[in-house]
Amino acid sequence: MFNQIDFGKRVREFRTRKNYTQKEIALRIGVSEQAVSKWENGDCLPDIYNLKLLAQILHISVDTLLDTHMQNSEKIVETVNVCGARFDIVEKPEAILAGKIIYAKDFPDIHSFYSAVDALAADRDKPYFSALRESVLPIYDINLSVNFWLDEQSRAYGAVREVMTEDQPTGTDIYKVPASLYIRAYTNKETSRIVCREQCEIWELFAYIRNHFMPSYNFKMAQNGAQEMELFDTFDHSTGYAYMPVEALTR
Repeated sequence: MFNQIDFGKRVREFRTRKNYTQKEIALRIGVSEQAVSKWENGDCLPDIYNLKLLAQILHISVDTLLDTHMQNSEKIVETVNVCGARFDIVEKPEAILAGKIIYAKDFPDIHSFYSAVDALAADRDKPYFSALRESVLPIYDINLSVNFWLDEQSRAYGAVREVMTEDQPTGTDIYKVPASLYIRAYTNKETSRIVCREQCEIWELFAYIRNHFMPSYNFKMAQNGAQEMELFDTFDHSTGYAYMPVEALTR
C-alpha cells in the first residue's frame, strides 16, 4: 500500500541531499512553498505533472519517488553472538556504487596511495555526492576497500553511495559489486569490547572478523569480486556497519 508519509520523507531526503530549500523547489516547479511543505509532511501529493518535474529536478525517477520497497534489500540468514556482540550473516544483492574511487596502480608507490586514501576518508565535503542520480534510500556514505587483502597494486579505495543506475554525471566513478554473502557487524559497545575499545571505528572490526571470527565459524574471503565496505549511519561517520564479503566453508 502506498504511504503518503513515506513519500514525503523521500522528497525531503532527496531535497536536502541536493541542498535545495523548499522555496527553491517551489520556484523551479511553479508552485507555492506551502505546497512543497505539504508534500514533505505527507498532507497531500503533487499531481502527475508536478511529480515528473520534481523527479527531474532531483535527478531521480518517478518510480524512486513513489516506491522504494525493493531498494537495498538484504536477507539475514544467520546471527552469531560472540560475548554479547552480534554478527549477522547476510545475503546482499548486486549493488551499483558511485562517487570517487582511487586506484593504487595510478600512484608512484603504495605509500602515496595510502596517503591519498587517508585524505579521501577524512574529506567530509565530497561535492560529487550532491550530483549523483537516483541514490538508493535510505542514503548512506560508504567507504569501499577493494582487494586490500590481495596484491598491493590491485587495491583501490572509494568514497561512494549506492545508486540505482550507472547513468551518472561525467567524472563520477562507478563500481559494481556482485551479489554476495557478507558478515555484518555494528559499532556498538558490545563489538567495541571485542576489539578492546570503548568505542571502535568500523575499520577496526575487519581485522577481528578476518583473523578471529572467520576461522572460528568456517568462513573464507569471497572470491567473486565483492569487497569490504564501511557503511556509515551518522553524518559524522562516528558509527556504522562493517560488511566483510565471505564464502561459507563446509562445517
